[in-house]
Amino acid sequence: MKFAYTFLISVLVVISSEARIITDDYGRSVTIPDKVTKIYAASPQLTMSLVAFDPALIAAINTPFNDIQKKYVGIAASKPVAGGYFGQGNTPNFEILAASKPDIILMWGRMTGADNILAKFSALGIPVLMIRNDSINDLVSQFKLYGELSGNHKCAKALIDYTQETLSLIRSLQKPLEKRKEVRYYFAESLDGLSSECDGSFHLEPFNYSGAKNALNCRMTSNYGMEKISLENIMLADPDVIVAMEKEFADSLRTNSKWQSLRAVKSGRILTVPSEPFNYISRPPSFMRLMGIRWLIHAFYPDLIGPIDQEQQRFEKLFFPLYREK
Repeated sequence: MKFAYTFLISVLVVISSEARIITDDYGRSVTIPDKVTKIYAASPQLTMSLVAFDPALIAAINTPFNDIQKKYVGIAASKPVAGGYFGQGNTPNFEILAASKPDIILMWGRMTGADNILAKFSALGIPVLMIRNDSINDLVSQFKLYGELSGNHKCAKALIDYTQETLSLIRSLQKPLEKRKEVRYYFAESLDGLSSECDGSFHLEPFNYSGAKNALNCRMTSNYGMEKISLENIMLADPDVIVAMEKEFADSLRTNSKWQSLRAVKSGRILTVPSEPFNYISRPPSFMRLMGIRWLIHAFYPDLIGPIDQEQQRFEKLFFPLYREK
């Protein structure tokens, strides 16, 4: 009996030394390994914030990186592609996910069908943390969490400091922006430019801080966005500026007769969202929005905030240090 009691105490000591309890963003107490070295994020935006924090922590990725992106993401580019939940019926490959052996799974708590998804992940026997990713402000709590999980609090502080600095700058510009003449934009997604976002979409968050107004009057039908918009409705909206996600579409407007009557086309106010190494605005809506908001404000009101070239170098040195060290 004494031996059994001693054995039980020993087991409890081992468990307590190899595991800890953490409270996620939704108040769930989750037991996780004391040492976390491999993390799988179920959506690209969370994978992206992990890339910024430490690519070596990533157990598996959602989609392959292209040749340009590979130069920035280091070892993350060689990780298995397990897929994830990011709209249009995309789901993870659970066999690949299990084989990648993550210590922890991260999932966005507001994704459609979150409870069912949580149950599927939990069935793998891997701890799941539900994360807030509703706003650019949530980057602060994400980087703080990654610091707690990995023990790399120095990196967490550096990324948090830059994020808070940018958010503070954005807040300081809101009153001056309110006094400016409103710019009405059309956010053109897809190669034909006939997909966009309606007010309320989190894909529009950078625009919400830019002082400009969505020229469209439409309603969201899903969190995924990319609502189909008719050319007739775009003509009725007649935006001051077209902000295009695809360079091919932006270039085509110069010769596409169907779009020539729009004031934005007549005045040449056509912008292409920077996309190297990742899109500044969305797809995915990642930490790149810290640069995207600066870019938009400069594009709409250039006297309020200067060109972002020098800021881009500082940003890349912090968020993509492996690339900038080359």
